[in-house]
Amino acid sequence: MKRVFVCIALVTLSIGAIAQTKAVRIESPIVSEKDFVWYTEQKEAWKALTQKDPTNETAWLNYYNAARYMSWFQQEDSTAKQVVHEMEQIIPNSYTFNFCAYRESVQGKGYGDHKKYAEAALAKLPDEMQFFDYDNWVCYLAMQGDEVRMKPLAKRYFDSGIYSEAVLRYSFNELAGMDENSIYIANGDAAIIPKWLIQEGMGMHKDKTIICASFLAVKEYRDWLCKKLGVVDPIHEEPYWTDESCNALLQAIIDKFGSKVYFSTTTPSSTMEPWKNNLYNEGLLLKYSKKPYDNLAMKRRNVEERYMLEYLLVSFRPEWTAGQRLSANYAVLLADLLPYYAKHDQKRYDWLMKLLVSGVTNTSLDEEHKQNILKQLM
Repeated sequence: MKRVFVCIALVTLSIGAIAQTKAVRIESPIVSEKDFVWYTEQKEAWKALTQKDPTNETAWLNYYNAARYMSWFQQEDSTAKQVVHEMEQIIPNSYTFNFCAYRESVQGKGYGDHKKYAEAALAKLPDEMQFFDYDNWVCYLAMQGDEVRMKPLAKRYFDSGIYSEAVLRYSFNELAGMDENSIYIANGDAAIIPKWLIQEGMGMHKDKTIICASFLAVKEYRDWLCKKLGVVDPIHEEPYWTDESCNALLQAIIDKFGSKVYFSTTTPSSTMEPWKNNLYNEGLLLKYSKKPYDNLAMKRRNVEERYMLEYLLVSFRPEWTAGQRLSANYAVLLADLLPYYAKHDQKRYDWLMKLLVSGVTNTSLDEEHKQNILKQLM
């Protein structure tokens, strides 16, 4: 009997702790990454606020985001979809409902026509936009091949100052290492979106075509891309989302542009698998080439002449999780230049070593992670 009482007391304490959790704005994991317990507690905290004030769209958005990121740890969890159902009953005509319904539907969660929700949300864009608003709709418009609306929104996103400086600088260096009129292929928000911001916000590197590999599953995007590049789509009907369909279009692009094609080193290996034997590291990017060449010479050129690396020495503000990881990634990608400089150019060796070490130590990565990266420099 005593044991039963203790267990009940502990459960009551746990529920009380969750109920007392202070609601904190939910950021994207590329901005600030949290664990399952944190998202679970925040879901309950924001849910309580929606119950207290059912028309509070800020509370609903954070309630949804906490549930959504919680499900990343439990794929079978359907709480985020349930949150959208709740919103539909209470604030069905709101920007926030349409935003969240779009997010659920575009991820294939069975929540209806994603375009309907997207266009309804875009018609109600808030005057003061935040990270999620910019990030989501720039991607949506790009995926639809709608440059008319995407480009000014990307410029507005850049001008807002919201975006991570470290992620932008890493992306700028990737673009700087490419040939003119070349093709950049990658996946992931932090790899793709900052390129659009640099092109539209800074007006630089606009000669490069940015391809989001996951968007190749969307007909509108494929149509836009083929028209832009003058490539005939080898697949003329659904399904476009298969690996075979996406690879077929990438192969058509590679066949036409050859060594003008680059993959980001952050691109999933499965995406690059068909061409892995023809990809050569030139620093931050992997360049396609039918024939072997001195890619280390090109990597040295990029480091010495094209990349702007001094920002790694000091950070003047807290950085996104993605920005810190990319800063540390320089050490992983450029470590193989150190033996050459140690033998041929001691001054350059000291310079690069200092930059790479700083790129790791100036992050808030845990100490074990830092040491594992720094070992690659020794």
